[in-house]
Amino acid sequence: MEEIRQRNDSIVQNAWFLAKESWKWDKRILIFLAVTTLTGTALPLFGIYLPKVAVDLLLQKAEPMRVLRVLGSMVGCLLILQGIHGYLSKRAYYHHNECRNTFFVQRLFLVSLQCSYAYAEDGEFYKLYRRAINSVRSGDASGTSVFFDQIPQVITGVACFFLYSGILSKLHVLVIVLLLLSSIITYFFRRRENVCYERTKDDYAAAEKRLFYTIGECGDKRTGKDIRVYGMKGWLAGQIRRFQGEEREILRIRRRKEYETHLVSCWLNFCRDSLAYAYLIIQVAQGRIGMGDFMLFFGAITGFSAWVTSLVDQMSMIRTANIKMNDLRTFLDIPAEDTECAECGMPDVSEGVEIEFDHVSFAYPGSGKDVISDLSFQIGKGEHVALVGLNGAGKSTLLKLMMGMYAPTRGTIRLNGADITKLRKKDIYRLYAAVFQDTMILPARIDENIALRPAAEVDRKRVEEVLGMSGLDTDFSERGIRLESYMTDRLVGDGIGLSGGQEQKFLLARALYKDAPVLLLDEPTAALDPLAEQEVYESYQKLCRDKTALFISHRLASTQFSNWIMFLQDGHIAEQGSHEELLAAGGEYCRLYELQSHYYNLAEQEEVQIDGCE
Repeated sequence: MEEIRQRNDSIVQNAWFLAKESWKWDKRILIFLAVTTLTGTALPLFGIYLPKVAVDLLLQKAEPMRVLRVLGSMVGCLLILQGIHGYLSKRAYYHHNECRNTFFVQRLFLVSLQCSYAYAEDGEFYKLYRRAINSVRSGDASGTSVFFDQIPQVITGVACFFLYSGILSKLHVLVIVLLLLSSIITYFFRRRENVCYERTKDDYAAAEKRLFYTIGECGDKRTGKDIRVYGMKGWLAGQIRRFQGEEREILRIRRRKEYETHLVSCWLNFCRDSLAYAYLIIQVAQGRIGMGDFMLFFGAITGFSAWVTSLVDQMSMIRTANIKMNDLRTFLDIPAEDTECAECGMPDVSEGVEIEFDHVSFAYPGSGKDVISDLSFQIGKGEHVALVGLNGAGKSTLLKLMMGMYAPTRGTIRLNGADITKLRKKDIYRLYAAVFQDTMILPARIDENIALRPAAEVDRKRVEEVLGMSGLDTDFSERGIRLESYMTDRLVGDGIGLSGGQEQKFLLARALYKDAPVLLLDEPTAALDPLAEQEVYESYQKLCRDKTALFISHRLASTQFSNWIMFLQDGHIAEQGSHEELLAAGGEYCRLYELQSHYYNLAEQEEVQIDGCE
C-alpha cells in the first residue's frame, strides 16, 4: 500500500484544478462566472462616476433634457448591468453548488468504495475522509464554494484596485500609500487566522470523529439495551459533553483570532478613512478640486477602501479554503484498486479451488511485527477446514490474505497453482462468498439484499430458491414477508427485522446466491447459542458440500463439521489435524476443548436442576 501524501498545492494550482473539473461537469459555471466578473468590475465605475456627472451637469446649469438624457442613459446601463450580474450570479451559485453536492461528493464516495481494502482499514484514511467530506459538505464555507464565490470577486477587486489607484493618483500618491498600509496590516492579522486554522484542523477532525461515533452509538438500537440496563446514560452524556467541549475549545481559539483581527481592522479603517476624508475636504476648501471631482474622489476613496479591505478578507477566506481543497485533492488522489491488471490468466476452477500458502508472512503497513509468520498449508478442492485460535492469533488476517485484500510480505499464496498476486483481483473476488461476524443487511429490498444488486438485475427465481435452501422461506411466508419488503427500519418504518439465527440464514442465502466455489465464514455464529450455532453449521455443511470452505470459530465443538483443523497461535500453525487427532494429541487444542466442554456441561446440569425444581 502506497503512503497517502498530503497535498500542499498553491491557490493557483487548486483554482486551475477546480476550473478543469467544473468544465467537465457543467461548462456554464465558468461562463457565468466570467460574465459576472466583467459586470462586477463595470458596476463600481458607474457607481462613482454617476454622482460626478450629475454634480457637473448641475453646476454647468445644463438643459433639463440633456441632464435627463445623460443621467438616464447611465442609470439605464447601470440597471441592465445589475440585472445581468444578479441573474448570472444566482445561476452560477446554483450550478456550482450542484457541482459540489453531486460531482465532488460522488467522487469522494467512489474513492472510498474503490480504493484498496488496506486503505479502508487504515486509521489515517478515515481522518482524511472526514476532512475531505467536510471540505465539500460545509455549505457556503466549503472549499469549492469559497473558490467559486471568492476568486471571481478577487479578480474583480484587483481590476477595481488598479482603476481606483489610477483615479486617486491624480489626487496624491500618499493617499494610496495610506490606504494600502492599513490593508497590509489587516492582511497579516488575517494570516494569523489561517495559521490557527491549519494548526487546529487535525485536532478538530479527531474531536469531531469521537463525537459523531458516540452520538451514533447512542442512537443505535443495538446498544439501547446495554445503555439502559447498565445505566450508561450519564456516562455517555458526559462523553458527549467532553467531546463537544474539545470542539468548543478549538473554536474558541479560532474565534479569538477572528475577534482580534476584527478590532484591529475597525480601528485601522476609522483612522484611514478619517485622514483621507480630511485631506479631501482641505483640497476642496483650498479650491484645488471642484465639487464634481470631490464626489469622484470621495467615491473612489470609499470604493478603494472597501475593495482593498474586501480583497484582504477574500484572500484570507481563499487561504482557508485552499487548505480544504488540498484535503479534498489528497483524498481524491488515493488510487483505485486495480482489479483488471494481471500477469497471467485465472486457472481452471470448474472442478474446484485448491488454496496453498507457501511460507507466507505478513505485517501490517507501518508495523514491524509479523501478524502471520512463515505459514504453510494446503486446502484441497472441496475440503472443509476449520481455523481456530485465541484472539489476535491472525485468523481474520489469514482470510484477508486468502481473498487478495492484502498481499503477503513474504512467501506465496497460490490458487490452483497460480500465484495470487499475478491474477486479476476481479477474478479472485469472484471465487469467494464470505459470511462475516459483522452482519451487513442494508435498508433495501429483500431480493436486493440477497443478490446485492439493483432490483432490475436480480434473478428472483434464484432468490426464492436460496431462501428455501437456507430455511427462511417458511419464516417469511408465515410473517407475510415478500421479496419486495424492505429490510431494517432505517429508511422505512415497517422494515423487516430478523433474529440472530435468521440473520445467519439470510447471510447464508446471500452466499448461496453468489454460488462461488469457495465459502469463507469468519465467526458468523459468535452471537448465537451452541444449539443455534450447530443448526447453522449443519445447514452450511449440507448446502456447501461441493465447495471449498474455511471457517473461523471460537467454539471448538463446531469444528467437528470440518475435514481437518488448523490451530493458529501467534501467527503460525501450532497444531493441525482432524478433531479426533487433535484430541488424542493432548495439546493446546485438547485443553481448550475440554475447558469449553466443562462449562457447557455445567450449564446443562444447571438447566436440569432448574427443570427438576419446576
